Amino acid sequence: MTRQPRTLAALLGLLLLQGACSTFQASTEAAPDSQIAHAGAGLDQPLVDEDSGATTAPADAAPSLLARLLLVEGERLETEGRCRDALQHYEPAALQPGPTQGQALAAIYRCQWQLQQPKAAQATFGRFIAHELAQGRLPLKLLFQPGESRYLADPRVSGPYGMWLRQLAGPLLGSKTCLSLIGHAGASALEQKTADLPLRRAQAVQRQLEALAPALTGRLSSETATPDEPLIGSASDDWRDALDRRVDFKLRPC
Repeated sequence: MTRQPRTLAALLGLLLLQGACSTFQASTEAAPDSQIAHAGAGLDQPLVDEDSGATTAPADAAPSLLARLLLVEGERLETEGRCRDALQHYEPAALQPGPTQGQALAAIYRCQWQLQQPKAAQATFGRFIAHELAQGRLPLKLLFQPGESRYLADPRVSGPYGMWLRQLAGPLLGSKTCLSLIGHAGASALEQKTADLPLRRAQAVQRQLEALAPALTGRLSSETATPDEPLIGSASDDWRDALDRRVDFKLRPC
């Protein structure tokens, strides 16, 4: 049986801004050994309480070396299937102000979901949404079945989508932000057969959000990505090109 790549664990659909991971990894690799040793001295300290009030820093602020190191080690452990251990690094990383904060929250959510901790995962996802909205972005992707406007059938991927949208609806209502839903299609003949498939996917998500929060009507719009360049482009209509069959979220002024 073919093993799906680890990125399909992040097909929990929660993909952050491109380049975020490579940025902190490159910065860590470039740091002098003395700095890494100094920052690493705090890695085994007790976790700070989540209610301690870590601040949200601007997205363009410099990430702390400690946050980068915590994320690198957490990702290594997660890759090895050791999510419980990874959380011991992701959780303090999420309390470090800076551009890696959202990435750390996403990683915590991902591990809590894989560890079958739905209440904790829902609470973390709410923190993630609040953080990302404060930064003026919403890096979520909802994935779809080949040739259809219904979500990917794998519950490991699409199972939490209803919770995602519920957690998004409230904060969005309380903001002064409008939202564009951008539909995409894959490169296969099946995906390209119907020209309005990307739009129908976006409209399906829009209807779901408006059902959850009718007051959002008028603040949401559905669009087709133009030009629609697949992220993967394998045209395989399976898990390999699942990211091509998606709806993205784009915040915009009302």
